[in-house]
Amino acid sequence: MKKLVAMAVAAAFLAALAPSPALAGDRGWATAGKILTGIIGVTILGNAIANSHPYPGPVYAPAPRVYYPPEEVWVPGHYEARIERRWVPGHWEIERAGRHYDDDDDYGDRHGNGYGKHSARRVWVPGHYQEVEVRVWIPGHWEERG
Repeated sequence: MKKLVAMAVAAAFLAALAPSPALAGDRGWATAGKILTGIIGVTILGNAIANSHPYPGPVYAPAPRVYYPPEEVWVPGHYEARIERRWVPGHWEIERAGRHYDDDDDYGDRHGNGYGKHSARRVWVPGHYQEVEVRVWIPGHWEERG
């Protein structure tokens, strides 16, 4: 496309420079203007043809001056506290009745139902998950300091 435009511009300048019959009214400056126009046109045409590459040339950047690798530090081994979910299987617990009644109440003792201050009963607690704090050893290792 660029070459086609350059050729059209060149043809237009050459047509302008074509010899024409001398007229009585022509002055010297008109001829000088036509010559300068031709020189400018040839310069534009030459640059358009010389720089008409389909792809631009490669551009090279200078290499980086120095590479500093990241600093590494030794982290000694240590314990960390972590929370784990553990399964607690179902089991029987003994529930004291004194927890539910205040100390002055001995209603169960007087009526013989066995739920007074000093009596107890067995209660089934179903299995469940419980969060437990566990200490875990983290071995020493190298670590990047950033």
